Amino acid sequence: MPTDLPGRPSPRLLVLDVLGTLVDHDDAVRRALAAAFQAHGEHVDPDVAGMCLGHPGATGIERLMKWLHPREEPHRESCKSIHDLAVKELTRLVRFGGEMQVVAGVEKLLEVWTSTGRRVAATSTLHPTIVRALMERLGWDRRPPFEALVLAEEVARPTPGPDLILECMRRMGVTDVAEVAKVANSAIGLADAKALGCGWCVLLDRGGLTTDQIAAIAPTAIVDRVEDLGLLWQSKPTDGRLEREIQRVLGR
Repeated sequence: MPTDLPGRPSPRLLVLDVLGTLVDHDDAVRRALAAAFQAHGEHVDPDVAGMCLGHPGATGIERLMKWLHPREEPHRESCKSIHDLAVKELTRLVRFGGEMQVVAGVEKLLEVWTSTGRRVAATSTLHPTIVRALMERLGWDRRPPFEALVLAEEVARPTPGPDLILECMRRMGVTDVAEVAKVANSAIGLADAKALGCGWCVLLDRGGLTTDQIAAIAPTAIVDRVEDLGLLWQSKPTDGRLEREIQRVLGR
């Protein structure tokens, strides 16, 4: 596992996707998306429905409908209806289901990072209604483990465009993309960081990508578990504060 690569400084700002990086969802989100499609007569399994994830608004649904019916242009009203139903299903899932939980160890890890001077921001392409319900359920509306949360609706060019990261940088006072690390568990989740030239593009590998897909992403680093992120930049700061802080927090 790489730490500080030659010519690649440790990041000042870490940007993490909410879904899949901060919050585990197993297959629940994919099932909810599949149910929204099936309600409109499109019989897709959860894995196929999951292709929508990471795209803002109805964009993912439009892309999937184009993939399902390559000779037809997606009907915007149908896509909007599927999207609206998916938002309702996912909001209910967040409020009443038990599948969506905080990724084990991530809150302690974020505490370590912020206590040693690194800035931490989160991004999401989920609808604001879903994100708001999720933050309330986790108690992150009162005490979030990150310093900023940027949603797709707040920027002009969300994923795969660069504006989610750029807005995180603006809010955190970071001006150099080389000092930014983006962490995600999907290709679309790292697309903005790759295009922007971020110093670190870290893949949280959950087993959902093939070797060829990972090679196409060409991540700076790959980790299997969130807690392994704490080992990536342990050489900074050089006075050993981060190592001592990791041991203190994880030893609670």
